[in-house]
Amino acid sequence: MHVFQPISIADVMQGPFTFNKENMMLISAGANGKENATTASWGSIGFLWDRHIATVYLREERYTRELIEASEYFALSFLDLKDYKREVKFMGMVSGKNEDKIKGARLNINHDEDTQVPFIDEASNVIICRKLLCQKLGPDSICDRSLIEEQYQKGGYHTMFIGEIEKIMIR
Repeated sequence: MHVFQPISIADVMQGPFTFNKENMMLISAGANGKENATTASWGSIGFLWDRHIATVYLREERYTRELIEASEYFALSFLDLKDYKREVKFMGMVSGKNEDKIKGARLNINHDEDTQVPFIDEASNVIICRKLLCQKLGPDSICDRSLIEEQYQKGGYHTMFIGEIEKIMIR
């Protein structure tokens, strides 16, 4: 019989594309002449349908969700929170539907030369994704009923987006 030693998930989940509360990202998209980004921490990198993928989740009320649904691509921009904590927090608190919150956060948009998807120029790491799936989550799709009480007391269910990773850029 082999002996196995347990290790912390944090010891395995390391690197610039780690998804957690301490490594928030800005998800951006553009459609119909409009661009926006929002703060998020829920996501993962994986392998599905013989493709390298990124999965992210946005609440239904997020304007960026509308833009991702209307576009073919989205980008994940990872900023160093030591330098950009205030800006990342601002991006999660203000809606870009009625104002230019990227300008308000004193951030800048850049565009991927191949896809023209917008991303945050100040990012240290960027993932460009081609949208493969969008799936709205709801009470019927959540198996652990305690999550509804913990995460969705006021509604605002998430939409899951799976994108094929087409490009990773690092500074």
